[in-house]
Amino acid sequence: MSDLRHLTLDSFSSSRANYQFQSLPKLAQHLIDRINEGEVNPVEAHIKLKAIVKALEVTIKATEEVVTTEAAKHGKTFQAFGAEITLKEGSIGPNCDEDATYAALKAQLKAREELLKIAFRQAGKTVIYDESTGEQIPVCSAKGTKPSIAVTFK
Repeated sequence: MSDLRHLTLDSFSSSRANYQFQSLPKLAQHLIDRINEGEVNPVEAHIKLKAIVKALEVTIKATEEVVTTEAAKHGKTFQAFGAEITLKEGSIGPNCDEDATYAALKAQLKAREELLKIAFRQAGKTVIYDESTGEQIPVCSAKGTKPSIAVTFK
């Protein structure tokens, strides 16, 4: 992880920007190799990388307004620092939750999902029925998610 310890915004100075962005996959592969080959503790590397990602997310979110203001000076789309920048408008859509029919269907869907979850958990133990219709709730097949690592910074 020592490669990242000295990484600063100056590492991405405009004179080296194109080179730096093109070398990111190479940097990533270098870090992956060091972790996979045991040169770096994988748990420590994961935590440090998550911390870097978190710091970058916070920085990006906190500077969006000033970045948008600066970018607007250059037009809607422009090239800078080895990247193409496009300013996009936010979108406006209907608030469907204000529609009574939509809200009722959404509530029905949520209630049905809960019945399916109960039937799944009770499979082989008991049969679940929908109280409003008398219908037997089927047991759906399992759908898994991939294992993950939760990192909480204290």
